[in-house]
Amino acid sequence: MFLPPEIILGILEPVYYDDLASPNYSLLSACSLVCSGWSGPAQTLLFRNPKQIRLHNSAAFYAAIDSSTFRGQTLGSCVRRLDIRTGRSSNDSCALQEFTRILLACPRLYELTLSIYGIHEFANSLLSELKESTKNLKALSLIYCGVQSPIIFQLLEIWHNVQFLKIGTEIVASTPRHDELVPSATPVVSNAPVRLYDLILLRTPSPEILSWLLEPSLESLRILECREMPGRSTRALLTPHTRRLRSLRLLHYNLDSAALLRECTELEELLLYHIPSIVPLAPDLPQTIQHFGFWNSISNHQKTLDPILDAVDSLPRLNVITCNTNVVELVDYPRLKAVCEDRNIEIIVTKVPFWIPEDPVVTRRFPRGRSVSNFGLMG
Repeated sequence: MFLPPEIILGILEPVYYDDLASPNYSLLSACSLVCSGWSGPAQTLLFRNPKQIRLHNSAAFYAAIDSSTFRGQTLGSCVRRLDIRTGRSSNDSCALQEFTRILLACPRLYELTLSIYGIHEFANSLLSELKESTKNLKALSLIYCGVQSPIIFQLLEIWHNVQFLKIGTEIVASTPRHDELVPSATPVVSNAPVRLYDLILLRTPSPEILSWLLEPSLESLRILECREMPGRSTRALLTPHTRRLRSLRLLHYNLDSAALLRECTELEELLLYHIPSIVPLAPDLPQTIQHFGFWNSISNHQKTLDPILDAVDSLPRLNVITCNTNVVELVDYPRLKAVCEDRNIEIIVTKVPFWIPEDPVVTRRFPRGRSVSNFGLMG
């Protein structure tokens, strides 16, 4: 029986993600082999977010999206997310030439996760090619590069549309002060040429770089995540942005974190990647919080939910709580569940680890999560 591609997509999209919020590659691959009618829709979803691109699979992936063929051009235009490693082959990194060819073959790329080994900076000729080919890019995650590499400055100078930025490596390079990094006669501005909506700091860059990034985003930054404790110098740079933040995510909760939280007067979402055990939460929580998420990690396992229960009691507008499956095993969980049922607060128990990123889209409400409903917002 013939089914239109739209109907087949409607069947496949609800099972696109598995329980850990990763694309269900094995299921989609099997569906692509059912028949010719299913192959196109299933491959459309498979190539939306391909598996990590490394040295061992980069040539095969490029062959599949080679724009010199109609099929390759079609599949390349499906790609919205890429996780790619380039540089030294000893790090399972594809060659820089392969990296460039792959990006050029993905004209509708929306999100790029990038690790760079053994390359200090990109040549101007390469930057010119990437600038023209990836105009749809809105989300950039720089997971690794040299500590003193200027690559982050180079990339943001050519990708002005980036709104979602993740920094996963230590960077202490000097910020650009002239036009040497960009193949253009236009002088480089003194601050980043992007307006960020979402900033994730797995490693906190030097104050000079953080200031360079933040100053242009005074009116736009709404989501901030810090995996390192925000010390006094970091807080001083973040303070001008705190009253506009809608979401704050913290790995550690201490006195510095509490001081930062007190400044977030319009906060709608707070995510903590552990249960605080020393510094109490409740006194410092903005009353505007509507979504509160917390994880009980194996490395920092807590046996009591008392700090969480106190926090819930102090939040009059709270309507959603997200926690991981380890929380359900605690003896206090029935108390939390009873409080939430009494106040009509929804509890979402998730298996998804906190390091799995959400969809980088502008959101109306929290939690944001990963969903096929966001596909339309990602080009």
